[in-house]
Formats: sequence, C-alpha cells, structure tokens
Amino acid sequence: MSRKKKNNNGNGNGKIEKENIEEITKIVVKKTTKKQILIKAKTEHQKELLKSIEENIVTIVAGPAGSGKSRISVVCGLKEFMEGNYKKMIFTRPCVEANGENLGFLPGSLNEKIHPYMYPIFDFLSEYLTPKQIEDMMKLEKIMTLPLAFMRGITLKNAFVILDEGQNTIPKQMRMFLTRIGDNCKVVINGDPDQSDIKVKNGLVDACERLEGVNGLKIIKFDETDIVRHPIVAEIEEKYKY
Repeated sequence: MSRKKKNNNGNGNGKIEKENIEEITKIVVKKTTKKQILIKAKTEHQKELLKSIEENIVTIVAGPAGSGKSRISVVCGLKEFMEGNYKKMIFTRPCVEANGENLGFLPGSLNEKIHPYMYPIFDFLSEYLTPKQIEDMMKLEKIMTLPLAFMRGITLKNAFVILDEGQNTIPKQMRMFLTRIGDNCKVVINGDPDQSDIKVKNGLVDACERLEGVNGLKIIKFDETDIVRHPIVAEIEEKYKY
C-alpha cells in the first residue's frame, strides 16, 4: 500500500498548515529582502504621494497614464509589508474591459481569472520578488488579488490595500470599498479620470469631489508634468485634452 509523501509543511496533500503560515512567511520575506526596496520620487506630486501614504489612512491619487501612480503605490505597499507594518497586501480593481471590449469567459480559479487585469501590479512586484516568491506569498494569502465585486462584507485590517483603475468604479462601489476599512489598514486608490470605461459619473471623480477635507484622507491630483513614461506619452495626453 503506497503512502503519500509528506511535504515540508507536514501534510500529504500539498496544503500549507495554518500554524506554519507565519513561520513560512518569515522565510519568504527574509529571502526577498536581499534586494533593497528603494522608492525615488521623480516629481513634486510623486513626493507628495509618498508623504501622504506615510501620513494618511487613505490616499486618493488621480492623474494621467504613465505618471507613476500605481508603481509608487505598489512599491510602497511592498516596503511596508517587508518592514512588518502590515500582515498582507491586497490588490483590487473593478474588472471592466477597456472601451467596451468583451474578453468573454475566463477559465480557471479566481486568481487566474483576475490575473490579466492585475498584470501591471505583478509587473511592479516582479522587480523585487521572483515568480516563486510571489506564488508562495499568494498561497499564504500574504499577497491577495480580489475583484472589487468580492469586497462586500469584508473588513480590511492589518493590510496595505490598493484599488487600481478607480475611474472604472461607480460611486456606490467606491463607497462600498471605502467602508471596508478596519484596524491597521492603509488604502491607496489610483486612477485616471480621463480614461474611464463606464458611461456614468465615475467613483474616482465623485470621491475627489465628495471627500475633500476628511480627516486622515488626502486627495492628490497629478498632471502631464508628472508623466515619467516615454516623453511621447505626455504629448499624446496633451493632444487628447481638446
């Protein structure tokens, strides 16, 4: 009679025992921190974003494509996690396809379904983590990706949370997301108000208008001077303004 070979986590079915999660996480983090995480702001608005993430519970940053909103947010989140300030990183976004394109049914698990939408996030993470480290941290639920629609009923605590593509929310979704905030939670919301794929007033614009002055929440608006991609992007953005 054959026996299942036990893995290093002490069981025979490849699952990670709950009591070992924290210890395994420490090992993954220790290996990862061999590469120092450096965040360098290239514009004044980027400096303002870094300061706001440090000082506020919620930072909402609105601005054009290529201005570094998502990259700074993701790298800040990874740094905070590695320093032990939060137990997990949660990445979410509304799963809205660009300009009415229909990708159809996506096969696989929830993580596999949302992965195409989260590609930019994982691209930034891969600057500091190997694919194996990302995979291990996702198994441990230290990195989590969730469609925004799955957020209802969840309390976000002990987590650094990023809502990307906020311009594709509606105000009710943004309200639902922001009312998930629990203890020891840091939230960054990113989006480009001019590239919304929904036809009604979007949740990012609504939040920027509605939430000004809320204690512990800061709104930062980037512009074309913050674009750090290829210089042609700034010129293209300028042409589309009119």
